[in-house]
Amino acid sequence: MASIAGPTFNFDPAEGMSPFLRPVYFDRHVLVKYLFDPRIAVDFASETYGTVFGVDWQISFGLNAKRSVITWLGDLEDLPIVEQHHWAGSNVPSDHDIRSEFYDAQINVVFTEPPVGVRALNSLARWNDAFAAKHGSTLYRSRDLDQRLEDVRRYRSLIINREDDFVRYVSELNETINEDVDNKSVRAFLASTSITVPPDTKGNKLLGLVYKYFLGDTANAIAPFFYLYDLRLWADHAMGDKNLLDVAAKLGVGNPRDYETMMTALLAALESSATDLKKRFG
Repeated sequence: MASIAGPTFNFDPAEGMSPFLRPVYFDRHVLVKYLFDPRIAVDFASETYGTVFGVDWQISFGLNAKRSVITWLGDLEDLPIVEQHHWAGSNVPSDHDIRSEFYDAQINVVFTEPPVGVRALNSLARWNDAFAAKHGSTLYRSRDLDQRLEDVRRYRSLIINREDDFVRYVSELNETINEDVDNKSVRAFLASTSITVPPDTKGNKLLGLVYKYFLGDTANAIAPFFYLYDLRLWADHAMGDKNLLDVAAKLGVGNPRDYETMMTALLAALESSATDLKKRFG
């Protein structure tokens, strides 16, 4: 069988610092395929810098002010040929605007680890992809590019000056995570494994059946997701402070009114849980 030839990319040869470091520009939809492929993970360090992780390849990218995707010619040419053709299909002429955190990190070495909120959401996406790739069912509904970018923007920095800020973060995070459980897919998956699902079971309780009866998780790795749900109940209803106090104790936070510490501890617990689930069962 004849091998597939690599594509020719459209770029400005006068732009960049070397033959390898020639910026090549793409329509942002080049990333969409990867967001919905469970074999591939897309991690965002910020809303303008991320990395696509394939099975045995990876490529970092940036988004400039015009929302074009940028990557290096040398990195593109190191991709598998099939992936090169995918990128070539979205190749656009140079914007001549490489300014982005991608450039700062790759060239100026101005880069810090993504904040805990972004790491938590990346870890959850990786766990969801790993489960889907292995078992053919998503646990959470996949989020599109705009949703992922908004998640990163929202949790890039925590600004919590008062209780109202904490309430808003809790409600939004619960919507982003717990309310995005793919109930229909999980129900069908459990039915296919002959696990009985009580009527009206959904969300974390539905996932708990997967973890306990299918995966055999005895460590209650899903606990932080229930912490988030309990905080949402506290935030959205006049139920007193019992849930807030209980979650603070479980997270090891001495002062439950230190809302920034509470949110940071919750996000760290969610990241640890998703990372552990992927390591043990992915």
